[in-house]
Amino acid sequence: MCQSIVTMRLTRKEIAEMIRSRGYRATPQRVAIYEAVWRAGSHPTVAEIYEYATKSDPSISLATVYNTLHLLEEIGLVQELSARDGSARYDPDVHFHINIVCRSCGKVVDYEYKPLDKLAKDIQEVTGFGITVPVFEVKGLCSDCRAENQETAIASVREM
Repeated sequence: MCQSIVTMRLTRKEIAEMIRSRGYRATPQRVAIYEAVWRAGSHPTVAEIYEYATKSDPSISLATVYNTLHLLEEIGLVQELSARDGSARYDPDVHFHINIVCRSCGKVVDYEYKPLDKLAKDIQEVTGFGITVPVFEVKGLCSDCRAENQETAIASVREM
C-alpha cells in the first residue's frame, strides 16, 4: 500500500518534450535547469540547481535559473516548497505525495501513499477548494537528528 518514491531519471529529449507539450520552447538552458532539479538531489535549493545546471552549461546565469524555475512551476513541472530557513526548495514530483520534513536539519523525503488521491478528491468536493499544490507535509525528526538528540541528552546527563 505504501512505498517511497524512487527518483525518476529523464532523458534530455523527454524533458524537452514535456516543456514543448505545455506550449513553451525547450531551450537548452530550460532543459538543463529542469534536469538539474531532478538530479541535484532531494528537493534542491536554487543554489544547488544553479551549481548542477552550470556543470552541463556554464553559460547559464542565476537569473536564468530563477526565471526558468518560475516558468517550470507555472506550467506544472515543479513545485516550490518553503524550507525551514525561509529559502525555496523545488520538488519535481508534482503528483500527490507526502513530504516528510525534519524539523531539525530540514531534510525532505518524498513518500507516496496511494489513498492521498482519494483524500484530495474528497477535500475538493467538501470544501470547494481546487488543490494547486498536491503535497501534504509531515514534520518530525529524521533518524540522524533523533540519534544526535539522544547522544546530546546522554552527554548532558553524564555532565551532571
